[in-house]
Amino acid sequence: MERKYSGYFSKTGACVDGTSTVLVAAILDGQWNTVMGRAKHSPSEIEMWVDDELPIHIVCKLNPPVSIVKVLAKAGCVDALDGDNNLPLHIAIKHDANIHVIRLLTEQYPASLSTKDADGNTPYDLAHLRTSHDDNEYRLLAQQVIKHMDWVRGGGGEKKQEKKQKSMWRSFRKQKSHEKPGTFFEDVKVASSVSSRFPKEVEKVDKGLKTSSEDGKDEEAGSISTSVPKETIDDLDMMEGESGKEGWQKSGLTVIIIGASGDLAKKKTYPSLLDLYDGDHLPVDTSIWGFARSSLTHEDLRARLKPYLMKTAHDEGIIDSFLERCFYHQGKSYGDVDAMKTMTSSVRRHELQSTDHLRANRMYYFAIPPNVFAEAGIAIKQVGMAENGWTRIVVEKPFGRDLQSYEVLSETLSKNFSEHHLYRIDHYLGKEMVQNLLIMRFSNIWFERLWNRDSVQCIIITFKEPFGTDGRGGYFDQYGIIRDILQNHLLQVLTLLTMEPPIKVDGPEGSQSIRDAKVQVLKSMPPITLDDCLLGQYEGYTDDETITNKDTNTPTFAAISLHINNPRWAGVPIIMKAGKSLDERKAEMRIQFKDAPAADFLFDSKTPRNELVIVMQPEESIYMKSNVKTPGFSAIPVQSELDLNYDTRFFENDEKSPAAYTRLLLDVLRGRQAAFVRDDELRRSWEIFTPLLHQIENSNVRPVMYKQGSRGPKEADDFISEKSGYVRNENYVYKDSHKDGSVAGKKSNTT
Repeated sequence: MERKYSGYFSKTGACVDGTSTVLVAAILDGQWNTVMGRAKHSPSEIEMWVDDELPIHIVCKLNPPVSIVKVLAKAGCVDALDGDNNLPLHIAIKHDANIHVIRLLTEQYPASLSTKDADGNTPYDLAHLRTSHDDNEYRLLAQQVIKHMDWVRGGGGEKKQEKKQKSMWRSFRKQKSHEKPGTFFEDVKVASSVSSRFPKEVEKVDKGLKTSSEDGKDEEAGSISTSVPKETIDDLDMMEGESGKEGWQKSGLTVIIIGASGDLAKKKTYPSLLDLYDGDHLPVDTSIWGFARSSLTHEDLRARLKPYLMKTAHDEGIIDSFLERCFYHQGKSYGDVDAMKTMTSSVRRHELQSTDHLRANRMYYFAIPPNVFAEAGIAIKQVGMAENGWTRIVVEKPFGRDLQSYEVLSETLSKNFSEHHLYRIDHYLGKEMVQNLLIMRFSNIWFERLWNRDSVQCIIITFKEPFGTDGRGGYFDQYGIIRDILQNHLLQVLTLLTMEPPIKVDGPEGSQSIRDAKVQVLKSMPPITLDDCLLGQYEGYTDDETITNKDTNTPTFAAISLHINNPRWAGVPIIMKAGKSLDERKAEMRIQFKDAPAADFLFDSKTPRNELVIVMQPEESIYMKSNVKTPGFSAIPVQSELDLNYDTRFFENDEKSPAAYTRLLLDVLRGRQAAFVRDDELRRSWEIFTPLLHQIENSNVRPVMYKQGSRGPKEADDFISEKSGYVRNENYVYKDSHKDGSVAGKKSNTT
């Protein structure tokens, strides 16, 4: 099969000046972003021959992303033979391309299955030859290829295309039915093309739409997308199906929890996966594997998990059904390659038996200490990567103890995984009110007008816990409150609170643009010095038996002053405060605004400052402390609030907002990285905190002692007032309305 092309290149591939095309050069260098851009802006290069090859022939030798092959295939080059009589499909199989590429080429040109290369082999023959390969992975891939080819031979490919066109027709017709009369026929070419092939389908849909229109209701709502691009039928691959499922939900999924026998896995990871399972957010073909050093059977693991899962709000029947999907494999260590390989073989068997064995994704969750990240990562890279889907690694904090230890950890992970594989989880980024920040800031016109140095007096972010180390002192004493809370949780919240508007908040660009904006804020912060902080330690801290150093200076309380040196925030003091064994459980953001101009003179009294308070826990709420007239005959301003309680406003009875871990695990499955910490974010955050941490440890700085159950060190109030200029209204009491109708009054002006 020979094609003739005119222009810059000849059929022999000789370029006028003897060079290659920009597109081919980018392919050979593996610069896939450049390839995508070149294919879009210079599409003629897709059909230019270079040394008896088209770009699609060259790219199939390099195991490319399927998106690249899809772009090149749209030019209709999948049926072109190179100088050696190879179709792109022949080349892809010979060079062990991934199953997505082979499936795409097979479905695009089913006749290729019977086309022979120069050696007389069809793609089907080549796949059968691979089944005798010495490497088990190659054999498994070949088996998958053969199964898919059999499916295409049986007409599966044609049925899939037919389903796409029917879906397109229903979606297209649905969209047009809501437009003004006459507009439906603007795209008559598309309409007539589909209706000529599927007259019964068209008649059925038309009748259904007419009925729903007459009844005044949409009978097909929820099953048909109403925003269909008027492109080619192939573009429907990028859309949700008729079930409303996202692409990954229609594939197989294996979740592998490294450290499955530990507390984190039992208390957080498995319950979060149960939430997703009960909410129908996991694929039908999902299995969950635990990997740890403990000697357990599948049933042992399930028995250990069930008491923790029974504490959730899920029915026991749902829990039992979920546990049936949970399995276990023991390793001598977290980096036991042989044990990992054995488990992976079991995982592969399940993937091949699933209803969509051609697509199987894997999510690894590191519920292990950071000192064993490296060995676990190496084992996964060697034997545990998904063959025909994505592989994503969820990494838990702590991400090092300082800049130097983080760089060692980062280097270890980056040797085995790219940034798109890694999801560094900080559960505070999954909290409802933290995720609400971008919506509040950038969708309300009044909000952004006030959000700068002209209106804001200070920002105070607070974290308080009413309990101490509770037997975890040995771990906590190695890190302290600054590393445990301030350097990660509160700093991440601060970046979202103060960053500039990102280019995009949602969609494919959102993940990178949000994190780019966060990094810019961090780069504007100078390193913290000892003069910028006040440290405390609660009385009785060293009574914890797990703390071996009874003369430890590890702080359990810290208040830190920061500044952001950019045009929006220059000169605005920022306080981050966190402590253990305090008077209450609370995490909040508090923004105090400047004095209203001349208000004291106008009303002959001290007028309280406005404050916006965003409560992250225990109950999500937002309230603005505003001044109103004192009821009765007085004209003196008194402070009240405009408030929104999330539990009473958006949830009924015992309903709750999704847990932070649940929300974040779903983001991992969706490939949304905006709520996960990027490498350069962490590096810069350690650059800000490491000088202070080293000074505290090297100079043996002693913390101020404070009583358990108090608000912290007495000196903290003076420190915060001096550093921030915060003015407290002692007469204000916030009345918090609960779901049961009760009203709890409590002082909420304290920080």
